[in-house]
Amino acid sequence: MKKRYQILLVDPDAEKYQHLLAATPRYYHIIVEKNKQRACEFFFRNKVDLVLLNHTLDDPCLDLLRVLRFVAPSMPVIIMTAWGSEELAIAVFRNGASDYLKKPLDIVELRHRVKAVLDKKNGLYENLFSPTTDGINKAIQYININYCLPLKLTCVAREAGMSVSCLGRAFKKKLGVTFSMYLNKVRISQAIQMLEQGISYSIGEIAFACGFTNQYHFTRLFKKMVQYCPRDFKKAVIENRLYYN
Repeated sequence: MKKRYQILLVDPDAEKYQHLLAATPRYYHIIVEKNKQRACEFFFRNKVDLVLLNHTLDDPCLDLLRVLRFVAPSMPVIIMTAWGSEELAIAVFRNGASDYLKKPLDIVELRHRVKAVLDKKNGLYENLFSPTTDGINKAIQYININYCLPLKLTCVAREAGMSVSCLGRAFKKKLGVTFSMYLNKVRISQAIQMLEQGISYSIGEIAFACGFTNQYHFTRLFKKMVQYCPRDFKKAVIENRLYYN
């Protein structure tokens, strides 16, 4: 029996072709979010196998692409755009996109690309499916929803119905990182979103909202992962918006 994949389609014009893409509903469950922020919230709270992400000049894709790939490096993302360029293609592939399609879309070609990307992902990770898979997926979803809480491995293991040692090994095997590394990635990615959205919180307030109890630890970890300290990152975001506006 074939697996049913959940696809997150992020495109204000999705209704023009969504029904054509979902011509094989037994295998694809398509979730449409026209707003990137709501799409990101859905991604953090649900299991997603593939993201189809639209790009326009007014609503570029790179910020969300970086967040998705930062949190889930194995997550395939296909970029779709009517504003294609060599520079954009280079940028999206450098940031981890799996494929790049120009609009107007050829639905047959889109289906082919979706199948190819999912088959590749399934082939790369089929050896990870074991009796612990459901447990690790529960753990990931629990972390993605409750990252702002003071989470411990023992608490997450209990929610996932796994032993602490088994869950620790599952994180390394499925995601290639430890539990604490994954939790920190989720928290830092949320901080990146808050800084990019221009929310009027102090750096300390952002740190605490994302689950950190120490601002110094947050700043040090943010700089290690993003290569900027939070204040410099926020300044760069503001300057970039002014430049493009």
